[in-house]
Amino acid sequence: MTNTRKIIFYIILILLVSGTAVFVYFYIDKIIKILFPFFIAALIAYIIYPMVIRFERKGVKRSVSIIMIYVFIALTLIFFGIYIMPEVLSNAKELFKTLPNITNSYQEYFNNCISRIKASKWPPEVKNLIFNEINYGSGFLQIYAGRIMKKTLSVLASSIVIILNIVLSMIIAYYFLKDAETLKNSTLMLVPKKMRNDFINTGRELNAIATHFIQGQLTTALIVGSMETIGLYLAGIKYPFVLGLLGGVANMIPYFGPFLGAIPAVAVALLQSPYKAALAALVFIVVQQIDNAFISPKIIEGKLGLHPVTTIIAVLVGGEFFGIIGMLIGVPVAAMLKVIFKKAIDLIV
Repeated sequence: MTNTRKIIFYIILILLVSGTAVFVYFYIDKIIKILFPFFIAALIAYIIYPMVIRFERKGVKRSVSIIMIYVFIALTLIFFGIYIMPEVLSNAKELFKTLPNITNSYQEYFNNCISRIKASKWPPEVKNLIFNEINYGSGFLQIYAGRIMKKTLSVLASSIVIILNIVLSMIIAYYFLKDAETLKNSTLMLVPKKMRNDFINTGRELNAIATHFIQGQLTTALIVGSMETIGLYLAGIKYPFVLGLLGGVANMIPYFGPFLGAIPAVAVALLQSPYKAALAALVFIVVQQIDNAFISPKIIEGKLGLHPVTTIIAVLVGGEFFGIIGMLIGVPVAAMLKVIFKKAIDLIV
């Protein structure tokens, strides 16, 4: 390729990328709405694919193995729906009913603290500093509780849309799994022959990161959430199923997750008694130690290759732009971008 052609190629490439970026900026909401079922389908396919391959190696046709796995998932969901989900929903319903009472109790607690501080002989500067912090904490609690209520109600109101999206995602995932090799080959044909080996190697690295995160983190979250639920139940903490579920999901967030997951449980337990709050904190500490010592090292083999500071930045940036979802996917996305940038630099240099 001559220098003139290279210049023209890069100009066209820059224009295409710029045009795509502008289009995405103005229509990001619609794009996310359209691509959401495909994203969920890809997630489902990633989780199921290893099982499909195992069945296929035993002589079961791919389409049959996918249907078998779908049936197993359906039966599992029915089991959860009959025996576990009613308890979770009952816990959630009771929790949301008492949430205003919980916030009022903490508001009363803050007011009592303010009264005691006012009656104390502390310097005015110290009193004002403490008052400001208490007022900030009280306001944050009320806003946070209100947001949770609104978000939950909006999710419940759109439950039909969510169910339809899941059904659509399962159908798309079926074709992703059934035609996985065809999709791989079709994508590979779009890449120039000289770059195919690099493309394949990069794809393998990205696949390893995605598999490591999705399968490992989901399994770990399930185990940790179950252990926390059992621990809270045995400790006599109210709403153990909901609080344990929140703890399991939060555990997927690096560094901050275990702490964020423990806050609701300790806050609810504190209204029962300080002793219950200490028990709730102990449950999360013990489960976290078990996770760090036994669960994560066994299930999540290896690391994503990110420095701890980079991991924290990825979580914070993801949370700032995309909320809880951003905090969950920030680390694997950062790891993937690292691989892509490294390969791109190797090609250029």
